[in-house]
Amino acid sequence: MIKRSLITSFFLYLYILILPLLPSKYSFKGIPINGDIIFLFILVTYFISIIFIKECRKRFKNGVVDFFSNYLSIFMIIFMIIMCISIFYSVDKKIAVSEAIRFSSYFVIFFIIKYELNSRKITNNIIAVYLFVTSIIALIGLLEYILGIGFVQFGRDRIFSTLENSNNLGMYMVIAIFPITMIMLNEKNKKKKIMFIGLFIIVLSNIIFSYSRNAWLGLVIGCIVLSLIYSRKIMIYLMGAGCIGFFIPQIHSRILEILDKSQNLSRIKLWDIALFMIKDHPIKGVGMGNYRVLYDKYKLKMTKKIEYYPSDKFHPHNILLKIQSEIGIIGSIAFIGIIVSVILRLRKYISSTTNNFYKVFYKGFFASLISFIFMNLIDNFFSAPKVIAFFWILIAVFEASMYRESGDLNKGTTYYNR
Repeated sequence: MIKRSLITSFFLYLYILILPLLPSKYSFKGIPINGDIIFLFILVTYFISIIFIKECRKRFKNGVVDFFSNYLSIFMIIFMIIMCISIFYSVDKKIAVSEAIRFSSYFVIFFIIKYELNSRKITNNIIAVYLFVTSIIALIGLLEYILGIGFVQFGRDRIFSTLENSNNLGMYMVIAIFPITMIMLNEKNKKKKIMFIGLFIIVLSNIIFSYSRNAWLGLVIGCIVLSLIYSRKIMIYLMGAGCIGFFIPQIHSRILEILDKSQNLSRIKLWDIALFMIKDHPIKGVGMGNYRVLYDKYKLKMTKKIEYYPSDKFHPHNILLKIQSEIGIIGSIAFIGIIVSVILRLRKYISSTTNNFYKVFYKGFFASLISFIFMNLIDNFFSAPKVIAFFWILIAVFEASMYRESGDLNKGTTYYNR
């Protein structure tokens, strides 16, 4: 795009780099350097552009009109409104405000990418920076495993790289692996193909050595989806890899733990507590983020003692139970509407786009999307900033491309060289 977007796009690239690589609350000599601070820079530079640059202001106005007429963004608006309303009846209003801001920030980034940073050059750069930072995270994770500097759990060295949590690392890599797989399979240039094969291997190794049952299930679900929409051979490869992995003791024992009731009992009890809250507050919920605030009160309703020792930011380990228990039935409808809308619009984009790279990349991301949704039924990665931010950024990129291409058709012009 033109020079006026350079500063905002620069901070967006910096956000994509810094958010996953640096600790969430990292500061240098008292100066905070983390994803939240970079997000503020994105916001400030964008608002300054709106105030002082006429064309940016025009794009903003056009974007607002489109945002309020698009079924995906309408569900986003409803969801944000319900989150804000829930603040008033939350027991802990500070937590409710914090979570509402966190969720809304991803929608803001979505808006900025779709309506301002939507040139072909910038969206290409976003994907390139995303793949670059993924390779760094994966290499660090692999190095952790080789050096044995992860953390030990049940006799296994579980890696977490820079994502602060093995489950977060596994889920991040599940989102990444399917677009990378599709690029790898369709790349004609030998050097690039070898590069993507290498990236695929280290990303897959991170999924395996995270020993995250969620990520392993996500990998299987994504492979099934990809085999249905692309090639049945992927299923054969999956079965072959599964057979080999079953003979590796650590992997074998972890696979068996997926169906081990004792391993899942605490999670089921967390679901039960969410159901108690839903029963008591079916319409409006207990307030955004307030599941953990009322956790101690509601666990007393359990007939058996719950064997779970929560951290400061835990959740029901099911995104639908979290939404329903915290912001009620309208919030749940809006959230489901967002997810269904993303699926429908992604399918439409894949079938309509004329850009071969984007078509290939987003066929892979479609498998990631379905996998991600299923995994959030047994966990909640919508509360993991280092994971969910990239989920929304990748959605924003295809929405930006779709918006741009619809403009091309309406105007009879092309953006290929912009």
